[in-house]
Amino acid sequence: MSLVAVVFIVLLAAGGGVATALFVSPRATQAAKAVSSATVHADGEPEPEAESVEPEPEPESGEGGEVAVAAAGSEIEPEIPVGDVEEPAPEDPDDAIERAPAVEPKEPVKVPANEPLELDLVDIEFVDGDRPWVLHKLAPFETVDQVAYRHDVKPTTVRTWNGLGPDVQKLKPGSRLKLKARRVPPPRQKFKYTVQPGDTWWSIAVAYAIDSKVLRASNWQASKRLTVGEELNLWVDPAVYNWVQTDRPAIDDEDLLSNIRRGAVSIGPTSNGRLINGVQIPPGEGWRRKRIPSSYGTTHAVTHLIAAMQEFHRTSGYERDLLLGSMSRRHGGKLDGHLSHQSGRDIDIRLPLSTEHPPWFPIKPWRVDYKALWTLVAALADTGEVLIIFLDYELQKSLHKAAADMGIDKDVRRRMIQWPRGESAKSGLIRHVDGHEAHIHVRFRCGPHETECVAGNAYARRDG
Repeated sequence: MSLVAVVFIVLLAAGGGVATALFVSPRATQAAKAVSSATVHADGEPEPEAESVEPEPEPESGEGGEVAVAAAGSEIEPEIPVGDVEEPAPEDPDDAIERAPAVEPKEPVKVPANEPLELDLVDIEFVDGDRPWVLHKLAPFETVDQVAYRHDVKPTTVRTWNGLGPDVQKLKPGSRLKLKARRVPPPRQKFKYTVQPGDTWWSIAVAYAIDSKVLRASNWQASKRLTVGEELNLWVDPAVYNWVQTDRPAIDDEDLLSNIRRGAVSIGPTSNGRLINGVQIPPGEGWRRKRIPSSYGTTHAVTHLIAAMQEFHRTSGYERDLLLGSMSRRHGGKLDGHLSHQSGRDIDIRLPLSTEHPPWFPIKPWRVDYKALWTLVAALADTGEVLIIFLDYELQKSLHKAAADMGIDKDVRRRMIQWPRGESAKSGLIRHVDGHEAHIHVRFRCGPHETECVAGNAYARRDG
């Protein structure tokens, strides 16, 4: 091979523009259907004609307004790895304890069956107009922040109303907090449960929609490994439990959506929350999970993610697998390299490369298949459950052009894409945040049964 050819190959692999111009001619995939304007919530003003449009005024952001918070900061997330190998999950010492079957007692005992739970209330009340004062009695290990999230009120305001310091989180079980509620779920109810043969900490937690870690902590007097016949205290959220018990579609081994377990819910905002009994993104045709340890999410988010992935695979004509990065760990919480991804509602998806470029090449703006990318974001938007998508502003310009070339209506493009209104504009489902040049970051809404999830899409909220 000649020296000149070697130099060109090196430049091509490194992302050199000259080599790309000489050897690569962009080719897009098949055109995709347009996203319905009904699935995106934004203004309907005429589309600006140039990039020099004045940015729209930034709305005020209430505490917990996670769209505004995330868009204001920089989240330089780690790149999604390429290759055929999924990142293995490290051993979790708690996993062995949680999944160990209950041991039989030394002496044979007759174990009574557990009676079906009798729930007083299961509906969530949403308050319009004057907000009522509510007196909330804390269950074991329930925090002040959780009580605020549960009633859709700022945690700082709950502390003010109750004369608590800014760092107070835990109070004695049975303590009462007063607050003016926007949302009133039924309070947790206490039940007794007798451990059955084959039970595990995890299986009980999943069946009753309880955080497995809280279940163990609130039953500290029980044996580390469960014993058949011993009695546990369950603090059950009636709204979530009723959803788990009543929303049971017929299981079809071929239907990924019907096999996604119910009961995985988000607690708090995406940047300071956790995940209750997370469900793992299932493998499927058209996508690959690249970070197994952080491939967990809420039932609501994972279900709509998979629906969008299936729709993209069915309609796009894109022949490669999409690479999925981090969502959350099984119990949520802080994730290395991320500001958010804490409560099972965020997912990173590597940008699709045009087929002229090998799939292991680094993502560069001129290598992206923008028509495939539009089909992907349209499929996500069509679920109606995406709160926001982060993508670098300069790449939005190319995405906008691709959508126009595909014949996508101007109003739809305006509702979907922030460009050309400036990277600080608070318009469009797709917004700019630094660090999103190689992947999109998708944030799903809270599910209807998530009583302590913080949606964060109310900019100008005022408590008092």
